Amino acid sequence: MSHATRIDQTVRRIYDTFDNPGTSPVEAGLGDIDSWIDAIDGLGGSALTGLQTELRNLRSYVERDDRPAIAATLQRLGTETSRIAHGMHSLTDNTGDQLRHLGQTLVIAAGNLKMS
Repeated sequence: MSHATRIDQTVRRIYDTFDNPGTSPVEAGLGDIDSWIDAIDGLGGSALTGLQTELRNLRSYVERDDRPAIAATLQRLGTETSRIAHGMHSLTDNTGDQLRHLGQTLVIAAGNLKMS
């Protein structure tokens, strides 16, 4: 699966979770988190290592349904994703734009979770 497809699916699933809060199984979300951890694994760089750590934290918070911790982690992931995307303007495959959209979506999801 391409990164573009993975990003698009992630964004759609985040919105679906908030649009239909009772219908999105935790197992699907955990699978998405695991998929991102695997995708980042071995790419190197301290920023990506930090993202992997946050994703692992997110996974444990989702398992425990620790909503304040989930919101804080989504906020950090969104901010970091947006920061990484900032330097990707020159890519021709729109990955930078998609990552910016993902970053914004994560920050919005964090805010929505804080308000719920």
